[in-house]
Amino acid sequence: MLKEIKTRAIIAPHPVLIVATYDKDKNPDAMNVAWGGQCWDNKIAINISSNHKTTENIRKTGAMTVHIADEERVELADYLGIVSGHDKTKLSHVHATVVPAEKVMAPIIEEFILAMECKVVSITDIGDGGTRIVAEVVRTVADDTILDENGKVDYSKLKPITFDSESNTYRTLGPVVAKAFSVGKKLK
Repeated sequence: MLKEIKTRAIIAPHPVLIVATYDKDKNPDAMNVAWGGQCWDNKIAINISSNHKTTENIRKTGAMTVHIADEERVELADYLGIVSGHDKTKLSHVHATVVPAEKVMAPIIEEFILAMECKVVSITDIGDGGTRIVAEVVRTVADDTILDENGKVDYSKLKPITFDSESNTYRTLGPVVAKAFSVGKKLK
């Protein structure tokens, strides 16, 4: 039987996205974003506070890169979420290797093994101190170690982490449980 609990959004998993930008002086910055995901075949949406340096940078450049945080780099991903870019040049502090993206004005952080170059499509201030940004993925790069024999990302090799907002922890994805758009055919 279902029991009423505290009213809140409980949707999981939240991908741990590392959003990287350049500021007005072309200094690289990055932050950990949990409120985001894919919103169409080639579009990503993120929801972040309006006062983040990353938000300011995206408004100026119209671009960002989005990296998928993984189990091996959980410490770096968490650091990028607990230190403000207004206070510290985070990427140089951790000696991250940064290269310019090829198709947008944003940095790629080479420590992460999957990155998407994104061109901003829309920015919406949502009225509660938050900003929703939708961007088109214009280029994707991945390390060979996470690709299958067909050149597709294998999540069991990537080992992406997710944010559990109920317990404030990071979790990994589990094993495959069924083939999508197939297992339900038994109920037809």
